[in-house]
Amino acid sequence: MVKNEKNVRRFIWIMAVVIPAAVALLFLIPPIETLSESTRQSLYVLPKLNAIFNGTAFCCLFGAFIAIRNKNIKVHRAFTSTALALSVLFLLSYVAFHLTTESTKYGGQGWIRSVYFFILISHIILSTGIIPLVLFTYARGLGMQLEKHRKIAKFTWPIWMYVTATGVIVYLMISPYYPH
Repeated sequence: MVKNEKNVRRFIWIMAVVIPAAVALLFLIPPIETLSESTRQSLYVLPKLNAIFNGTAFCCLFGAFIAIRNKNIKVHRAFTSTALALSVLFLLSYVAFHLTTESTKYGGQGWIRSVYFFILISHIILSTGIIPLVLFTYARGLGMQLEKHRKIAKFTWPIWMYVTATGVIVYLMISPYYPH
């Protein structure tokens, strides 16, 4: 194994641990108290922005699939790079929002509550697992390790699609319960 490849692997596994741990900590620490109420209220634009990031990443992933089916590697790479960048922007915005605001409780009742929590829990679990999959798939693609890339992409792509789609669905389901 090349030294650079070893460093890439190390970086990916560190990110696979650090990112979920940092996100989990957001729910254990209280939100920043020094913000004015009007500033705090204005931050509720971030979940909508996050849904836009997720929805656009979903479209990029679909475009990447079509591009690779048409053997257009350049377009495939552009779409996957954009999807990855959107996912990073989502993560930064998500952290900023949850550092500064209280968690919103879902207010739906009956069967829709069960649906919401099924989608939310599956989204959370898969969003944790997708981190190393995306990073390994992307690194192997960039490194033109095509066989390794194809093997892992078969798993990465549908899970990443699910995570981006359910991110939008979770937002649509929880947003009516945000404080106004």
